Amino acid sequence: MYHHVKKLMYTVSIGEADARFGKMLLEQFGGANGELAAAMQYSIQGLNCDDPGLKDLLMDIGTEELSHLEVIGTLARTHLKPTKSSRAAADADPLIAICGGGGVGLYNSAGNAWTADYLKITGELDVDLRSNIAAEARAKIVYERLIDFCDDAGSKDALQFLMTREITHMRAFMTALAAMEKPPLAIGLINPSAKIVDQYFNTSTGKGEQGEQDLLGPWNDDTSVERIDAPAFQSFADPQLGTRRAEPIEGAELAPPTQEAPQPMQMEHAGEGAKRKRGAHKEKAARE
Repeated sequence: MYHHVKKLMYTVSIGEADARFGKMLLEQFGGANGELAAAMQYSIQGLNCDDPGLKDLLMDIGTEELSHLEVIGTLARTHLKPTKSSRAAADADPLIAICGGGGVGLYNSAGNAWTADYLKITGELDVDLRSNIAAEARAKIVYERLIDFCDDAGSKDALQFLMTREITHMRAFMTALAAMEKPPLAIGLINPSAKIVDQYFNTSTGKGEQGEQDLLGPWNDDTSVERIDAPAFQSFADPQLGTRRAEPIEGAELAPPTQEAPQPMQMEHAGEGAKRKRGAHKEKAARE
């Protein structure tokens, strides 16, 4: 059960109210990465959880997020209160001033209504914990940006507290995920198909107008990965284990794509210690 104590988890005290900043704060009240979304996501995950320890963790943090909702709501309301009586302040958001009477509502900073679509709940504990880690990271970034746009010392203090707790929660979720001792790619019960699971499809090839080019990194240049360059323009050795090429479209002004597009040059490494493009020595020899 829940019990409300008439005391904020962190005391909110501001200097001068800023209605425009109050509208920004609504992002963490009724936004996708806000406190209500976090409270609902973790609490519902907890209700669905059969593991006693993880259930306790999820309910603990979900309940704390409700306290954070009270803090951010109080802070936003304090900044928005002048919109109830001041025309100049009301111009910051007529919806808040006219429909909400200068108070908070379940809207984000753009006036979009809160929705349960924000919640990520699968019933798979390891998947849900990863979602929670990402949610805390996103919320941390939003609070950081709010702090950057804030001129009021008291508001910054409250936002600093809320931002810090995101890291605390992230660490708790990461620890819980590690305690499950489940390999990171062991998602669900059905194994992925052999061979194709280890193929990296290089589907963005060539050189762009801004100088973009194919690059190598540990995600596509490793002994555990088979890189398939421009798969739309080639057949796989085993069509049952890889995407099969569709028959090319023939027409008066069309030619098979294998004739139109040569294989892309291979590639420079992303970052320092770049590798030369594969095949570059052959080009040099041909020119000489």
